[in-house]
Amino acid sequence: MTNLEVADRYAARLLMLSFFLPAKWQVAVVMCISTWFIIRSLRRLRETSKTDFAWALFFSSLFILYFASLAITPVEYRNILLHLCERKVSLFFTPFVMALAGPYYRKVILGELHFFVFGCLISCVAGNLDFIWHFYFSAGGMQVPSHVAYRILFEHFTGIHPTYMGMFLGFSICITILSGRGDFLNGKKVRYAVVFLLLVFLLALVAKSAIVAMILIFVHYGWTQRKWIYGNKLLIGTMVMSLAAACYFIPFTGQRIREVFLYAGNNKPQGITDNSVYVRKIILETDLSLLKQNWLAGVGPGRVLHSLQERYFFYSLDHNSDVSHYDPHSEYLNEWLGFGLAGILLLAGMLIMHLFKAIQARNQLYLYFLLILIITFFTETVLARQEGVLFYALFSSLLFFSSAKPYKT
Repeated sequence: MTNLEVADRYAARLLMLSFFLPAKWQVAVVMCISTWFIIRSLRRLRETSKTDFAWALFFSSLFILYFASLAITPVEYRNILLHLCERKVSLFFTPFVMALAGPYYRKVILGELHFFVFGCLISCVAGNLDFIWHFYFSAGGMQVPSHVAYRILFEHFTGIHPTYMGMFLGFSICITILSGRGDFLNGKKVRYAVVFLLLVFLLALVAKSAIVAMILIFVHYGWTQRKWIYGNKLLIGTMVMSLAAACYFIPFTGQRIREVFLYAGNNKPQGITDNSVYVRKIILETDLSLLKQNWLAGVGPGRVLHSLQERYFFYSLDHNSDVSHYDPHSEYLNEWLGFGLAGILLLAGMLIMHLFKAIQARNQLYLYFLLILIITFFTETVLARQEGVLFYALFSSLLFFSSAKPYKT
């Protein structure tokens, strides 16, 4: 292996770890690594077909739509839209980087996916140690910590919103269970331990969308690997019982479950902010009321938050209660409200194309990644934050343009 080939591997590892860096560092690192792979790919340019560039243009079209909207956006909302374009720029350049990289360099990057798992583990361990220090030592730990306090402290330390970390953890679990190379994750005992630890962290964060996605993923994986599971009933049963015990002893999980039952049982919360499920109902009703009047053309991507803030203001007056301002909390509704029917159709079209490609290639990792995204898109405006934009843009482009399956199952 030449020095440049070694440098390629280290660049790919740093790319995987960049998701857990502060936002400003993340942008600089990703841009530098992208430039490195583009330069390295120039001698292999013949491996990139015109079809690849056409698909890259298609997958970058959501950003193009945002950028083109600047021309028709009122001046008072233009700064908001410029900020959105800045945040979403990786939607544009990442598909072209992965198309230009060609099969060789995409394979190099896929070979270092386990470093994304390491990044998740290190961030979660550090975040939980910081929480333990603040709550049990600095604050005295006199009361049972709430899941809200835990999530706030976790995000403050790691810089990653719990919902996005939930997506990262879910994807890391998929990488680990599908790993078939002769690397660190190939040892069975190590893989079981890593999966268990990642699941515990996911349950502690109680990222509902990621947990729902993982349930579906485990059902599918269990069906495809049913013979192996039947032959290892004791091992699987032990892991399930251990996870159940972890759920019992993690106070945050029980609190979130009780919230759901409190709302499902029609018990009126003491306050609007006391029950996150109840708040989600308010958010959905507000989104749909705005969408009902603007379903065809939308309100413009720069005006979405302003239009919702107006409705929350009047909601507070009508109900004599101070309600915070929220974004749509759904990527589908966000694009629909921003661009009208064209926005939701474009987003749906890209996701459908990704699903078709994953099923055609029989790539389980690609399919599981899409399940995590598609489900989380229902409850979170994933592309409103840089970590969500980069997560979607990088891995969807990488897996789409990779012709070979990255793992043998």
